[in-house]
Amino acid sequence: MIRRDSCDSAIVQPAALLPWGRWMGDSKPSIGGVAFSAETCQPGDMVVIDCVHPDPERAIADALAGGASCLLCEQLLPCPLPQCIVPCATSAAAVLQHALAECPGEAVFTIGVVGPAGKTSTSLLIAAALRAGGYRTAYHTDLGTGDGIVQETPRARPQRAEDYIDWLASARDCGCSIAVLEIDTTTLASHCLVPIQLDMLVVTGDPGRIGEFGPQVLEQALDSLRPSGLAVVSADSTQTVRRLKDADVRHVTYGLRKTADVSAKIFDQVRGQTTVMVTAGDTTAVMETSLTGSGMTSNQLAAITVAVMTEQPLVNAIAAVSKIRQIPGRLDRIAGYDRPTVVLDDADNAERLGDVLRGLRRERQGGKLWCVLAAAQCNCDDDRARLGQTTERYADHVIYTSGTAGKKRFLQAAHAMLDGVAEPGKPRLVADRQRAIAWAIQHAAANDIILIAGGYPDQSPQQHRCAIEADRGAVQEALAPGEDLPQDMILKFPAVAGL
Repeated sequence: MIRRDSCDSAIVQPAALLPWGRWMGDSKPSIGGVAFSAETCQPGDMVVIDCVHPDPERAIADALAGGASCLLCEQLLPCPLPQCIVPCATSAAAVLQHALAECPGEAVFTIGVVGPAGKTSTSLLIAAALRAGGYRTAYHTDLGTGDGIVQETPRARPQRAEDYIDWLASARDCGCSIAVLEIDTTTLASHCLVPIQLDMLVVTGDPGRIGEFGPQVLEQALDSLRPSGLAVVSADSTQTVRRLKDADVRHVTYGLRKTADVSAKIFDQVRGQTTVMVTAGDTTAVMETSLTGSGMTSNQLAAITVAVMTEQPLVNAIAAVSKIRQIPGRLDRIAGYDRPTVVLDDADNAERLGDVLRGLRRERQGGKLWCVLAAAQCNCDDDRARLGQTTERYADHVIYTSGTAGKKRFLQAAHAMLDGVAEPGKPRLVADRQRAIAWAIQHAAANDIILIAGGYPDQSPQQHRCAIEADRGAVQEALAPGEDLPQDMILKFPAVAGL
């Protein structure tokens, strides 16, 4: 929990920070912390009791016993303590917690990354490009976090604004000048962007499909962009560019198909390598990358655009981005000798899966494209049907297997995917994920490509990474040469002294 040190003479006054709040009581006290439960409440804290609290009376008693100075609530409560009544207690608490942490958002240039796909890859690529340019950079993504010094894979996803504020404060204390934050519905639900205003917003893909209920995710992110802030957006997404123009937001464009400030053209794509011509202003340079496909190239182009905006030479920005050869679970390629190429990707929707499959089809070079598909637990039946339809359209062989929901709901998910298939007799159903991977590798030819898509848990970065590593282990075990490998193919080299 964010607290000021007891010896700090500075005082946080909620009345000054929450001018829209209505105070009930005789005084407007100062606070030393914000608590959401009796376990974290300390003397002098402000206790948050919102309308969804299961037992407000018990919370009030615990607040009194813990020495709370006041309450932050959404309706008047029967309590002798002063109360600040606000429309949203979580949002107001975020403002107070940011002030208690000495406003780290004001000390660090904050870049938000939003979009329906490519957020994690783009965030990591931006952080790498900025570090190569001499900026100490922090990042916060679904794959893990870094404060500029320590990198970790948390056991749980952040749920409250204080988790993001703690990370940003740590980045500031570690001397970071820039912080890159991946923004999704969980980030917005925590209200962390209420006090943390963005200096730059990077939009990946076309956000028109996200945020089916309530305000669009893009609109909420734009609300958090400073008036002097800048947006970096794909020119290929004409709808998003139009939104930014209508909102009078300063923006810079990047694109693969349409004219943009930073543009690129893919002129060669072979298995494991894409060659791209990148142009910024009057400078053109070639980029060779092992992160293949138009979707990943677009993510790289967004990172290059951000680097160019920090006055890095285009050649240096391309070199920094090209050095990133692997991102776990994002077109994560595993190759074996005389074995098919296997690609791991967390494609959890039909649009993203279609982009990945289209890119891999261009790399087949006469081979077949396999897809081992698992639907995410959060997918509805219509989304699963679209997944099935997409794999049937682009893949030569399809295997349905289990994902985050495990084998219990495998048949339900498989039947839903079959609803979108014109020939339901073709896909093979293998509930055990490791067996499905091994079967595909065993039956695929050496020049085939196997995509293992979706089914990775998103409850925490650690679970997500562990699931990816489990698939990687299953793939490497299946790709290992067996006893039937001809002996004349094994070359034995003489031992070298000292090695």
